[in-house]
Amino acid sequence: QVCAQLCRRPCYCPWVPPRCPRGSPLVLDGCGCCKICARRLGEPCDFLHVCDQSQGLVCDYSALCLCRFEDGEEGCEVNGRVYRDGEVFQPSCKLQCRCLDGGFTCVPLCQENVR
Repeated sequence: QVCAQLCRRPCYCPWVPPRCPRGSPLVLDGCGCCKICARRLGEPCDFLHVCDQSQGLVCDYSALCLCRFEDGEEGCEVNGRVYRDGEVFQPSCKLQCRCLDGGFTCVPLCQENVR
């Protein structure tokens, strides 16, 4: 009920939707009123500023109100994309990386980059 009081009716939204950072889609705010940029992993969130549900993120109100994975596991964000803990990914044709405990490590795939 308290959260619903934050929603003003009728909606007053900017004419031009915001330009979102790479990897952050435009979504409706918590009032279902205006388009906003979805919050990403580790970013602050609240009732109005919602997390990116397409990445499996929810707002963790029990701690510091930060976006986390639904199941509470750690993850990492690289170039605007969110990876789950333990996930292996290839950000370029030259590197293969693994997300571990909120950070990531990479190994080169090309022989000349081994040095």
